[in-house]
Order: sequence, then C-alpha cells, then structure tokens
Amino acid sequence: MNFDMVFNYHMPTKIVHGFGTVAQTGKEALSLKMKKALLVTDKGVQGAGLTDKAAASLEAAGIPVVIFAEVEEDPGTATVAKGLELLKSEGCNGIVIIGGGSPLCAGKGIALLATNGGSLPDYEGTDRLKVPPLPVIGIPTTAGAGSEVSPAFIITDEKRNYKMTVIGKDVFPEVAILDPLLMANIPYWPGMNAGMDALSHAIGALSTTQSTPLTDALAITAAAMIVKYLAPAILTNDLEAKNQQLLASAMANIACGNAKLDLIHALSQPLGSHHMAHGLANGILMPYVMEFNLPVCADKYAQIAIAMGEAAPGMTTTDLAGNAIERIKELFILTGYPTKIPAEFATEKDIPDMVKQALTRPQAKFNKRKCSEKELAAIYRQAITGWE
Repeated sequence: MNFDMVFNYHMPTKIVHGFGTVAQTGKEALSLKMKKALLVTDKGVQGAGLTDKAAASLEAAGIPVVIFAEVEEDPGTATVAKGLELLKSEGCNGIVIIGGGSPLCAGKGIALLATNGGSLPDYEGTDRLKVPPLPVIGIPTTAGAGSEVSPAFIITDEKRNYKMTVIGKDVFPEVAILDPLLMANIPYWPGMNAGMDALSHAIGALSTTQSTPLTDALAITAAAMIVKYLAPAILTNDLEAKNQQLLASAMANIACGNAKLDLIHALSQPLGSHHMAHGLANGILMPYVMEFNLPVCADKYAQIAIAMGEAAPGMTTTDLAGNAIERIKELFILTGYPTKIPAEFATEKDIPDMVKQALTRPQAKFNKRKCSEKELAAIYRQAITGWE
C-alpha cells in the first residue's frame, strides 16, 4: 500500500455527445449567458458546411453570430490577435469553436486574451492567467486533438519560431459538443493526423510520472478503441466507428489533461518548428518512444493488449506489451500512414537542435523513463530512418 500517493483529478467541461447534438449549440450558449458569439473555424470547415447547423442553432436562440474563419494549420499569435480584434470590434462575449485542433487552440487563445489582455507568450506555462477566459463551447470536427476537453492549447510564437503551450485550470472549455455527424465526410489526412494525435495522448498519459489509476483506466480503454476504430472511421463511411473514435479522442485527452504527456510530445514539438503537422509528428514518433519507454511501461502496454483482446494463455507481460506496440505498427500499414519522418521536415543534421528544444519541453520532465541527450538523439535517428 502506497500511503504517499496523493493525486488530483479535474474535469469541469460538460460533454454533450450524440448524433445531431450540434443542434444544441444555441441552448448551451444561452446557459453560458452568451449574447453575441464569435464562431472560430477555418476555411475548409466553413466551406464544407460544418458551421451551418451550429450557426443556425445560435441564431434560433437569439444569439447573433460573427464568423472568424482565418485560422491556419498550427496557428500563430498573429492569428489569435486578428481574431481578438474582430471579437472586440463586434462586441462578442462568448466563443464557439468548430473544427480540429487548430481552430480549437486559436479560439481558446482568443478567449484567454479577451479577459486577461497582453499577448499569449505572457501566459506560456501553467496557470499564469489571472482571470477566467470568456466562455467557450468546443465542437470538434476531427477526433484527435481533444482540445475541447483540455486545460491546454498550443500556439506558434512566430518571433521565436517556437510552439508554446499554455495550460490552466480555467482554460477548459465550459462545454464540449461531440457530434459524430460532423465527421461524416472527413478527408484522409485531417482524419488520420487527428487520430494518431489522439492515440499519442492515450499512450502519453500512461507513460508519465503523473499517471493515476483514474487516468490509466481512461487511457487504456481509449488506446484500445482507437486501434480498433481509427481505420474504419477514416477509410469508410462507418458512422459508428466515427462515433467511437470521437469518444476515444475525448477520453484520451481527459486522461492526459490530468496525467500530462510523455516524450512523444516533447519530441514532436520541435518538428512543429519545421512546419510538420502536429498529429503527423506525434504519430510517427509514437512507436519509437513506446519502445524506449517499454522497460518502465510494460505493465501498462500489456493492459492495452488485453483490452484489445490480444491475451493468450502463457503470455508474459513483456509478450503482451510487445503485442500492443506491434498492433499499433500494423495500424500504420493498414491505413497507409507514414512510418518515418519525411526528409522535407528533418534530416540527421537537424537532430542536435531538435534535441536541445525537446529537453526544454515539460513533457520530457514528466516522462516516466528519464532520458539523456544521446538517447533522444537516438530516437530521432530511428524515426528518420524508419522501422520498415
């Protein structure tokens, strides 16, 4: 019995889940006393008509809508500043975000600055904001980032060419609406990158010094669900697979929101400075980091294998843990996903600088297995070479 073990678990976001639940956006906005909403999205999501039902629901509830669709992939501080300017000029007092991780991060950044002032680098780190952000409703159109249930967001600081993380107990959106119908026609790359990001959240939550039985239960189940449902969710029109993938994404992020993240994210963020998509970097790095962490995480990886139905008589913990990693590698092959870092993003010469950046990331500190510069360089080298 461990009498020294003390942990906190925090999840203030209300989750509304189900087919067609985007129609409840207006009702939820009224409960948050929104009088005029800034709808944050990107041009692709808007062009696909995925903002229409939420906007109509808000208007039907008597809440005027102003649309900000200027969010790019991996948004920077300039985009957040532009959205904030629109929010202020239009007198909006609440934010509804529809999209993947990029709009969700940008919208949360706008909400923070609207009440706290300054610029986002002022809030880099944990709990540096003084007052709660404006109320936020997060509506994901991909199943991966999980920012709709997260106390964190990532924004690029263009001056430093650096992807910074802002974390705070008040950064959780008030409401997350999980409507699988918004994923009905999701394209391959946004869907796969998001799905691999979600899987990296589940694996990462298991592999930190902050993990607990509560977060492990969510993360193990989420990982098994993603391995089962990601391929049909993205490669077919199976709405139930999309539904399960969306739930698993939220579960994985609830887990890592409390347990923190591991080396996967510490190593992926420097690749973001090389303009590599966040989910793609996390996905490619995942098997290599799992193999590095295997000596200290075998018991938890084994539980993933058991949850996936991989257990058989006579199998050891090491056998099961290895099976979990192999099943994840099979997912790459099944979906045609890249298994190594493309040379357009990083080569051998970039490794020393990326290692230095990775060591500054908090996820390196939280990783359950301690790591040296030499070991991080070896992981990058393996990921550049590939495992096929």
